[in-house]
Amino acid sequence: MLVKLQLLFLTLLSSIVNASFISTEPAYYLTTTAVISDPEDHNAAKLQCWRFKRPFTTYPTVGMAVHLADVSNLTYVVLPPRSGEGLHKPPHPMLFVLLTGIAHVTLPSDPQNPGLWIQQGVNPLIVAVDTEGPGHFTDYPSNVETAALQLPFKDGKVPEYDVVNEGACKREKQWSANKGERHSSESEQSVFEL
Repeated sequence: MLVKLQLLFLTLLSSIVNASFISTEPAYYLTTTAVISDPEDHNAAKLQCWRFKRPFTTYPTVGMAVHLADVSNLTYVVLPPRSGEGLHKPPHPMLFVLLTGIAHVTLPSDPQNPGLWIQQGVNPLIVAVDTEGPGHFTDYPSNVETAALQLPFKDGKVPEYDVVNEGACKREKQWSANKGERHSSESEQSVFEL
């Protein structure tokens, strides 16, 4: 009888300890626009809003961080003021991080689409995976040089994600809370303000 009571006590204690480590805080996820190749439209470039499945964790000192993906290298690019790359596609699936200036991505298959404006401090990160098909246009319309980082995913492996909506992400911040329900980026309940 004593052994049964000890086992019951240990089971209850274990449940209490485990319950105390369950967080009631919402998990935060990185959400960003991706330029993809659409296999249903002759691999034409199109925009999707992606939410990566790996959540942010508490950073050791202050803030939060997410290990998004392994990358194969890092390239720092500088583009002249008021320039454009013309029609092009990334050589490998990659992250593109704008450090200075402004970039405007447009789609040759949909000239009526306003495209995607990439701005430092607002939405500086996109995913470029339109490696098939004709690609996209990118212009750099500001009066200053545009600097960016290109980070190809290691072995071309894109991290797991959910498609939030077709087209570019509709809000200005890239960090969002997800409390388990699926909802569009326009109606997200909580956005982590920077």
